[in-house]
Amino acid sequence: MTALQVIPVLVLWSVVGVRLLGLAFGWKPGILGAVFLVALAATLNIDPVYLAVDRYLGGWNLLNLIVHLLMGIGMTDLSRLLLRVTGRARRIKVLICVGAVLAAAQMVLLLISNTQGSAASFTDTFGDQPTIALYQGTFFAWFGMISGYTGVETLRRDRAGESRTFRIGFDLLSAGCFVGVAAAALKMFEISTEIRGGGENYDDALILGYRILLAAMVTGFAVGFILPTIGRIRSALRARAVRRSDLDALRPIVRRLMETSEGQRSMGAASISLESRTSKTQLYRWFIFIGDIRVLDPKLLSQQENRTIDEIGTRIEHHHSPARNTAASGV
Repeated sequence: MTALQVIPVLVLWSVVGVRLLGLAFGWKPGILGAVFLVALAATLNIDPVYLAVDRYLGGWNLLNLIVHLLMGIGMTDLSRLLLRVTGRARRIKVLICVGAVLAAAQMVLLLISNTQGSAASFTDTFGDQPTIALYQGTFFAWFGMISGYTGVETLRRDRAGESRTFRIGFDLLSAGCFVGVAAAALKMFEISTEIRGGGENYDDALILGYRILLAAMVTGFAVGFILPTIGRIRSALRARAVRRSDLDALRPIVRRLMETSEGQRSMGAASISLESRTSKTQLYRWFIFIGDIRVLDPKLLSQQENRTIDEIGTRIEHHHSPARNTAASGV
């Protein structure tokens, strides 16, 4: 069953890798921190890793609490970011407050419980203790609650203007949330059987089912995040290619205008350089520089050069026009 833990972890780290790649395109960190925390928690929860690290920490299953806190913080932040993007973040502050209270309760419940002896199957080993049943129950109740709320609100979002990859990605995220609710419900059932003392008959089946659902949830989340990200990377690459072409078209115009008296007067304020770059700043400076000279002496530019500049100006204006499908820039 370790494979069912490892595969989702690899998928999560692939999302982290894709988001790190996005930083090279000037994106905001967005979900990077949240996914990193979830990926780290999932990594620490792999049975061999968990046993090795927890024994190093003293063998009191303190790592279970650490995993819960990392997962809780990461999932809460993911929910906050998703709901902010979709414009449905009406009650997220309430969920954050509930999560903070439950995190404090988790710490207290684990400290007053007897959890000596590292155990990867934590519920199976210690679930007959009322405090541990409550400890596990509160975490998975919150997990199911925030997953369900995020799934419902994401599904109810305004889809107007969404790109195809954005729409499919967020629908998969919503589906992943509902699978997470099913996983939490199954885990709650396992906890209830342990506290009643009848869980030994189907512990393995419950654990397997839970891990399958969790793997499906993580995969849905990963694909849901990666699809819009891939779309954004493609758009960024296309925009960079267009920007390079525009700069190549403007370079001879800028070089010629720099030698004119009007160009000499405008160069200082515009910080003009002919270095080969593909940055937006370079393009904007050149465009503003040429625009100033067009005002000072329109005759310095030919009809063809004016057409080229107008076309580039239209592209710049279109690139900065508000669009619904770019709302994910903060995710």
